[in-house]
Amino acid sequence: MRKGPIRLDFLVVGAQKAGTTALHEMLSAHPDIALPKIKETHFFSHAERATLGRDWYLGQFNQSAATHLVGEIDPEYMYWPEAASAIRAGSSVRKFVFILRHPVDRAYSHFLMSQRRGYETSDFHTALSEEAGRLAGDNALFAHDNWSYASRSLYHPQIQRFRDAFPDGEFLFLRSDTLSSSGYDRICSFIGTNPHRTSGQASLRANTASAPRSRVLRDVLYAPGGKSALRRAVMRLVPTRVKWWVFKKIDRLNERSIEGQPDAKAANIPVSVLGAMIDDLTLVQESTGLDLADWLADLRDRIDAA
Repeated sequence: MRKGPIRLDFLVVGAQKAGTTALHEMLSAHPDIALPKIKETHFFSHAERATLGRDWYLGQFNQSAATHLVGEIDPEYMYWPEAASAIRAGSSVRKFVFILRHPVDRAYSHFLMSQRRGYETSDFHTALSEEAGRLAGDNALFAHDNWSYASRSLYHPQIQRFRDAFPDGEFLFLRSDTLSSSGYDRICSFIGTNPHRTSGQASLRANTASAPRSRVLRDVLYAPGGKSALRRAVMRLVPTRVKWWVFKKIDRLNERSIEGQPDAKAANIPVSVLGAMIDDLTLVQESTGLDLADWLADLRDRIDAA
C-alpha cells in the first residue's frame, strides 16, 4: 500500500457552474496533464468517497501520470467546509485555481440544473427564500448538493478557507467570462505548462441550460440517494472502474438543449440575497484583486429596481 501525501500539482476547486466542465475537457486533451478518468471524484469533500482509500483515488489516474502534471477539477472542494483541511492533510498540492461567475448567473444555472434533475419544484425566488431552512433540514447532504444556490455564490468564505489552510499556497483567481480569451492560457502558465489546442476543442463557457429527453430515465438516474431499484440493478452489472463514466454518458445522451434559455437577468431574487452577494463580492474584489465592478453595479441595479 502506498503511503505519504498524494502527489497533486494543482487543483481547480470551483466554482460550480462556472465553466469547469469545458475546462476539464480541454485540460484532459493536454499531453502534459493528467486528470482523473472520472470528472469530480469528490475524494476530499465527501466522506463516502474518502473511505474508498488513497489507492482508489490514485487508480483514477492513468499510469503515465507519474511523468505528467497531476491535478483535478472539482467544484465540491471549494464549497464543502472540510475539503480544504482534508486536501492539506492528504496531498502535496499548493497551487489552486478559483473560477468565479456572476453570483446570480451561477445560482440560476444551479437552479436550472436541479430543476432538470427533478429535484426542484419551487420557483427561483421561493427556492432562494427557503434555502437556509432547506440546508438545515434532515437531509443536509442532498440539500447542500442540490439546493445551495445562493450559498455557493457567496465566494469569500470559501476562498478564505483555502487561504487559512494553505498560508504557503499559490492562488489564481479568474472570472468565468475570461476563460474563452486569456483564462485558459493563464491557467496553463500558472500550473507550469504551455497551452495546447486541438481542432474541435471545447469552448470554455458555462454549460447551457438543458432538459431531459426522458423524464423516466432522468428519475432513474437521479433518484435521491441512488435509491432507484433499476439503477442499482444496472450498476451491479457495470464494473466499478467505469460506473461513473457510464452514468455521465447516459445522462449526457438524455439531455436536450433548451431553445431560448431562461435568462437570469429576469429572475426575481430576494433583496436580502442580493445584499449578501454585494457584501461578499466587495470582500472578494478586495482580497483577490479581480475587477468585479460590473457585477457589483448589476446587483445594486437589481436592488434599486426591486
